[in-house]
Amino acid sequence: MGVRVYKVGENLACILPKEIVEKLGLKGGEQIEFYEVKPGVFAVMKREDVERVIKEKVGELELPKKELSSEEMKLLRKLNTIKFSERIPYNVNRKLDSEERGVLDNLIRKGAVRVYKGGKYSKTGVYDISDDVYALLKNTEREEITPESSLERNGYAVIEDAKTAERISSILQKEISLGEILGVRGFDKRFYIAKRGWFVEKCESVKRCVGKKLRSVEEISRETHLNESACRVVLEIMRERGEVIEKRKGAYELV
Repeated sequence: MGVRVYKVGENLACILPKEIVEKLGLKGGEQIEFYEVKPGVFAVMKREDVERVIKEKVGELELPKKELSSEEMKLLRKLNTIKFSERIPYNVNRKLDSEERGVLDNLIRKGAVRVYKGGKYSKTGVYDISDDVYALLKNTEREEITPESSLERNGYAVIEDAKTAERISSILQKEISLGEILGVRGFDKRFYIAKRGWFVEKCESVKRCVGKKLRSVEEISRETHLNESACRVVLEIMRERGEVIEKRKGAYELV
């Protein structure tokens, strides 16, 4: 079965024969995955079928999940409020500040967001949220995570406003006075809190990673396998304790 390949902008595209479309159950708009079976030979599958097939072949296996920070989730929610047809990069970038554009760049590098350049968007491109991240986004919208639940579940939390921080401080007053909960207000006006045990454990990993070099949050996150929110909590508490210095925005060095 032969398929012709066409040039579309800077990309290549092909039209799937009706027989393949029917066998895959495609209706348009889905994402498909290509897997190299052996050098030069590829299998094509719908993304939603991948996990099912792996389970059938090798049993239960959890596919890698994208670790997303609170800043990234916030940006994704903002992007999701914009109609798909209006998510042209030029239009979206005008609505974002420099920090948000940096977060968006990280999401693109992670594959959570891509610039789709097909059909009528071949020249302009359009921001598209990946299927798995979109599902995660919808789940978190249904079950909003509170700072209390994040602290209990993850060992840390990032609080966006002073009113919420004051409420949490009142609830955890005893634990804070005993030193069981650590917290600090960052230069970005967010509040970073953590359980002492969690902080002590993660602090050692971060120290080994940073050393005497200037390291960005993204680099530290990648090397310690902590998501960026967790890294920021550790670094902000370390900064308050005089263990690191933020030499430029988002970049730290041991004192």
